[in-house]
Amino acid sequence: MSKLLLVLAFVGVIQASSSPDPTLANFLAAANQQLAAIYDQSVLAQLQSELRGPNDVVALLEMEIADEKLLNYVKTLTRRVAKFKRLQLGDASQKRQLARMPQLGYEALSAMELTQVYALASNMSDSYRNVQLCAYKHPGNCTLRLIPEVQAIIQQSRDLDEIEYYWFEWRQRTGLATRGQFVAFMDLYKKTAQANGYPRAEDYWFRSLEKNGTQSMALLDRLMAGLRPFFLQFHAHVRGSLRKMHGERLVPRGKPYPQHLAEVFIGNAFRRVRAEWYVDLPSPETGLANITQDLHRRGLSTSQRVFWNVAEYFRGLGLLLLESDLWKNAQPVAADDDDRCWHKVWRYYTLPRTNLTYCPLNDEERFFNMFEAQSDLYYYRAASGQPTLFRDEPFPNFSDAIGKCFSLAASSPRYLQKLGLLQEAKWLELPARLNRLYVQGLRVVFLLPVFYVLDRYRVEVLSGHIKADDNEAYWRLTEHYTGAAAPRKRTNEQFDVPAKMLMEVDDQYFSNILSIVLQFQLLKHYCTETQQFEKDNPRKALDLCDLSDQRQIGASLQRAMALGSSVPYSDVLQELVGEPDVNIDGLLTYFQPLHDWLVQQNQLKGLDVGWA
Repeated sequence: MSKLLLVLAFVGVIQASSSPDPTLANFLAAANQQLAAIYDQSVLAQLQSELRGPNDVVALLEMEIADEKLLNYVKTLTRRVAKFKRLQLGDASQKRQLARMPQLGYEALSAMELTQVYALASNMSDSYRNVQLCAYKHPGNCTLRLIPEVQAIIQQSRDLDEIEYYWFEWRQRTGLATRGQFVAFMDLYKKTAQANGYPRAEDYWFRSLEKNGTQSMALLDRLMAGLRPFFLQFHAHVRGSLRKMHGERLVPRGKPYPQHLAEVFIGNAFRRVRAEWYVDLPSPETGLANITQDLHRRGLSTSQRVFWNVAEYFRGLGLLLLESDLWKNAQPVAADDDDRCWHKVWRYYTLPRTNLTYCPLNDEERFFNMFEAQSDLYYYRAASGQPTLFRDEPFPNFSDAIGKCFSLAASSPRYLQKLGLLQEAKWLELPARLNRLYVQGLRVVFLLPVFYVLDRYRVEVLSGHIKADDNEAYWRLTEHYTGAAAPRKRTNEQFDVPAKMLMEVDDQYFSNILSIVLQFQLLKHYCTETQQFEKDNPRKALDLCDLSDQRQIGASLQRAMALGSSVPYSDVLQELVGEPDVNIDGLLTYFQPLHDWLVQQNQLKGLDVGWA
């Protein structure tokens, strides 16, 4: 009888937990308010760093103070959050807010381990950013930085031995030199996962997706499998171009292409591209549009004019026109470094304003970046009605995908012609479109497998399937998924993984993969809904889709953005595109004209597809 009463009492608690709990409501209200104040302090410090430069001592100190304040506050919350979770109090929204509470992360480690993990991360980051390489044939000159000195040398060099030398030199200095540190860091990352309540470290790696490691890798595997047929055709064509440039001895048939040569070829697409750089551009006689030149001819030669032009674009989507004070209070950033000079919107949690910093450079890159910045602004304002714990995006780079969707739509030849930037009819014709898709594809399609390998390798390490310094396993993944091989066989005597880390050692690339794929998924959805895209209709191809003045987009976009992270990303996607997960169909549809052309050209030229 007593056992029955206990069961009934327990059921009663569970049933009661579906309604709001007043004690938990007060706790969450206080936590949201305090977190908002701390976040604002951090944002203000980051804004000052943006304006004064990354080495400004005052801004760095203010960021450190804000980080310390956040850490101390999270420590005070941890025990009460655990108690509320254990009691299963509150309604669905309250439980989700508890789940979205900031975690201690590395701070959950012991004092000695914490000191170690921060030292390791800092040392590897410094090694990557500040390492100096010895000059080719000048071993006494060891003052070259990868960016910009070595990058410029490689881009201009026609000496293949020189290019190969720097490929090995970089990996010797950043990979092998940090081998022990990488192994130690990955071991501490596993301990961090356990200390934060994740017995499986791979689940902790993917925690922002609210999926476990197995589910997350299954999603990434599906995306890579969907991309594979297109990637194989594109890879075959690029390999054919490299063989034409460097000969069959260096680029043999049926084998992965040499990574050091492919990196130069593909890397050129991330510069201000010139048609003559590519020996097999689909239509060399047509060339590539010079958007920067056209912007100045059209009179869009100042950041202010670009700002208001883009603001009108978003008003045409059915969103509110931005207020004049936003530009009036905007602040310029230094324009001496192209890589750091971008338009950005700064979101506050308690202050009733939004700041804009802008890059005074006026070129193609900054023009399309303005669409992304203003999209962020609309996202931040839409989500501002949520509690602090729900204002973040559903997963990292989610809002970036929305911004890049509209940036992508604005790059449509049809919209650029409407804007008066492209005047000749040839830019809407297939040869010019193929040239544009070719360059875009080099920037997008070849990045995805690289990002996948970097995450896949570390997840395999975290799950215990491979050792942290298994260089041969890394190259098996690299060759299989990217179709690239080292100039000479690499073994476990070397270690190359850290040399490919584009950011910090613990930065996850899965969010970049999902964001890139999602932008095309969004574009296909909106272009289909507005009847600007029709399957199998070459006059309404996805890469021609112009979304300007499609006012019906605004309401549904606003509803989805207003959700913030109050529901899992699958629910946000359902509202946004009518399906619960990210899929590759939009990207494949966008590049379909190029895919068709690549298949035709590879067959015509007898180019081998795939590798052994």
